[in-house]
Amino acid sequence: MLIAPLSANTLAKIAGGLCDNLLTCVVRAWDYSKPIYVAPAMNTFMWDNPFTSRHLDAAAGLGVSLIPPVTKRLACGDYGNGAMAEPAEICRTLRLFFGSQE
Repeated sequence: MLIAPLSANTLAKIAGGLCDNLLTCVVRAWDYSKPIYVAPAMNTFMWDNPFTSRHLDAAAGLGVSLIPPVTKRLACGDYGNGAMAEPAEICRTLRLFFGSQE
């Protein structure tokens, strides 16, 4: 599974085990022996917030793999870290993982 973009809100829901929409219900029912990747996209202040680190740690504890955000001009107009990785980078990461599974 790939969740891209992953908002701060959805990350918090996953970390807390909430399942109040289709995506979070699927994540809650996910077989964590199968891979799950997330590509966060959020404002720099959200990305740097201590809750985000805690939520990422909780997700990692489930086996969720992070495709880290990048630094660039964000949708809000700020420049900083928090933009979703480029689609080509996300695809490269997945190809590396699934290529190693063959």
